[in-house]
Amino acid sequence: MKKASFQTIVEDLKISIRFALRNVISYVLAIIGVFLVTIILIGIVAAFIFIPIVISPGGLQAFTIWAESLESWFTTGGITIATGIFLIALPFVAPFFVASGALFGMSREIVESEGTSAEGVFTWYRKKFFSLAGGGIMLFLFILGPVMIVILAAVTLFGEQILNVAFIGVGSSNIMNPLISVLGIVWFVLSTGLMTMLFPAIIDGYSVVEATKKSIQMGIKYFDRVFGTWLSYILLIVVLASPLFIMAIPFFTTQILALVPLGIYAVIMSLLLAFVVLPALSIGLTRVYMILTADDDDLIPMNSEDEVGPSFIGGL
Repeated sequence: MKKASFQTIVEDLKISIRFALRNVISYVLAIIGVFLVTIILIGIVAAFIFIPIVISPGGLQAFTIWAESLESWFTTGGITIATGIFLIALPFVAPFFVASGALFGMSREIVESEGTSAEGVFTWYRKKFFSLAGGGIMLFLFILGPVMIVILAAVTLFGEQILNVAFIGVGSSNIMNPLISVLGIVWFVLSTGLMTMLFPAIIDGYSVVEATKKSIQMGIKYFDRVFGTWLSYILLIVVLASPLFIMAIPFFTTQILALVPLGIYAVIMSLLLAFVVLPALSIGLTRVYMILTADDDDLIPMNSEDEVGPSFIGGL
């Protein structure tokens, strides 16, 4: 069960989607609820940041001058504004990660008992709020932190013109553009894959630091199973999104004729991603986490002669 095979990965995907569909009503209500709470929290964070600026003496004028200077920042100090956005974004992304992490609490209930309720997400939201927020910030820093360090180091050594060479690809150096894109995709898949067990570990009771260490260790030790599961969901999302790009081609030529099916499919795909694929992802990763952290004595044969599974996963 701890080793990956094509059949195992497909079975993981099928089981998680099946349980997501069985509990789709609970997930719809939970996701809508935590989304509204998240928007409120972001509003509160924004208020704490911007209201003191506005009401402080000279604060509004200083803020206006700063806003008017953004144009020159974009042309002469792009790295400055990129760093600023990176740092300012941290308190705003935390509520989204808390909401996503709370879904893993629901998924834990489903994996253990086959059922959950919409109220369960708020229990995990409240119980693990600070741990999930810290985990989200850790995830954000783990993925984007090295990228910012590389950019800052490159700018320090070669100046800001390196950004034009690397990302825009001017002149004969345009070969750097696809190279940077490939490296970026590889790093995204690798970094996110190593952190896939972060939220399940936090739900399991680990601190943010210990959960991070455990996630990375599991990603390395069980590389085939962890990354096989993670890549299967990335592939699923790509397959669902690809018709949008295919239908977008005639949109640029016929426009109105392709706009209607494009819009219809975009709505259907968005609903599937939000209320089926995202819950299935959290269920699948939670299930893999519990399998990989279970002792061999916890694994018992099932009714089917050709399948085995953890005893704590009901009905599989």
